[in-house]
Amino acid sequence: MAEELNPPLPDQKIFYTHTTKLYTTEPILQIQSLKRPELQLRLPTPNDSNALLRLFSDSRNVQYDKSCDGLDDPDAIKDLIAQWSSTSDPLERANVVITINEKVVGAGGLGWIGKRKSDGRMIGDAGLMLDPDFRRKGYAYDSLCMVIDHGLRVLKMDEVHISCVDANAAFKGLMNVKFGLQAAPIKDKFGNEWWVYLNLNHMPCTDFEYQNTRIWKIIKEDWLNSRHARGGHE
Repeated sequence: MAEELNPPLPDQKIFYTHTTKLYTTEPILQIQSLKRPELQLRLPTPNDSNALLRLFSDSRNVQYDKSCDGLDDPDAIKDLIAQWSSTSDPLERANVVITINEKVVGAGGLGWIGKRKSDGRMIGDAGLMLDPDFRRKGYAYDSLCMVIDHGLRVLKMDEVHISCVDANAAFKGLMNVKFGLQAAPIKDKFGNEWWVYLNLNHMPCTDFEYQNTRIWKIIKEDWLNSRHARGGHE
């Protein structure tokens, strides 16, 4: 039975259901779109190995994401699935595969979860990868809406952060145009150490990489009062 979402805001349209049981020996995370019944996000299983290997071996999917380096190998995918399908307390990640009609066509979720040292706020770092055949059909937007909303309302994040390199025009378009959010390049590495650690493959960043990375910070209160918290419904 799916766990209930928090009570909706006035006039809020619930656009997904979910089963979230992460602190068990056999964790479950399933997010089912109500807007698109064929769309579901879930934890990966070993049966997803071939699909994930195909996704991470396609240069069109990984050319802008250094955290994907080395994932074009079956053993690396096996380790990735083991990591993503296990959970910890406190929660460190909530990665999912994206399925359409039960076919794995992408990956995403919160790849890093932690407290910001300066104020103790819980931060979730979200990302998304979608097979080129399923882009420009609204699936990326709907998947990311579910990831963000579930992270803020169910997993109790205070903020969700999303970033991409400046060269990733398609993802910038998703964030700037579809979500209507703007981002400025990261310039101060000391103020964003948590981001460097996650998204640059645990390696130190050069100034060039900082200056060509864009980050969007989504505050819970702002999100819950936006149309995106209703799945894009006005």
